[in-house]
Amino acid sequence: MQAVERALDVALIVMQNGGSTVMADRTFKNILKGYKKDGVSAAWRIDFVAASSTAKGRSETVLRSVGPIGVNLVRASEAAALGERVAKGEVDTAALVSEVERVKALAPPYNHWVMMAAAACTAAFFSQIPGGDWGALGIASVAAGIGQFLRTLLQARKLAVAPVTLVCGVLSTCIAGFGLRLGLSQTAPAALIASVIYMVPGLPLINGFVDMVSHQYLFVGLERIANAAFLFLVLAIAIALAVAVFK
Repeated sequence: MQAVERALDVALIVMQNGGSTVMADRTFKNILKGYKKDGVSAAWRIDFVAASSTAKGRSETVLRSVGPIGVNLVRASEAAALGERVAKGEVDTAALVSEVERVKALAPPYNHWVMMAAAACTAAFFSQIPGGDWGALGIASVAAGIGQFLRTLLQARKLAVAPVTLVCGVLSTCIAGFGLRLGLSQTAPAALIASVIYMVPGLPLINGFVDMVSHQYLFVGLERIANAAFLFLVLAIAIALAVAVFK
């Protein structure tokens, strides 16, 4: 089962770093191809994957937990590229372990300060779409920037997505609510919604629809979309709490 274990190692890097199930399964099959291992099937879910193979009349199954899913598309793309190289014979299977460790060690392409600035700018620009005033722009940018800073700290501790979303959402909306209470803006909806726009689960939604379109991964696609819908609900609760406290 060594081939299956190694294939899961690489495929889970794709899943854990924001790749779709389609990409993860293709990577899984590419690694098995490099090992010249046939007759292996995998059942994918958002929380675990089960791989089964039959050898010498015996069936064996390997279960792996997916764990927290973050976003590091550099790692995901490198893992997918590694799978293709193994399938083509460009990477020897003996060197696969070290290659996997190399991919896992790849840092995000942007540091914490850039992510904070991106979140602040996104919130500021989004606040203007529903007609927010200049005060809403300032409130949303500060709230989103501070929320993103806390989000980075919590993600470094590998906490689950839902609690991180709730805590950061409450922090950002409370900062926005405090600014509204001070009278810095007269467009409360724009300021409150924009303050949590950086938490919107856009990538899970995209991956969910990609998985659904493939039909083969319909169930896991529905899981991804349901999870994204739950995160939207969490953000709505955060906004409601801020409104209740600072109205």
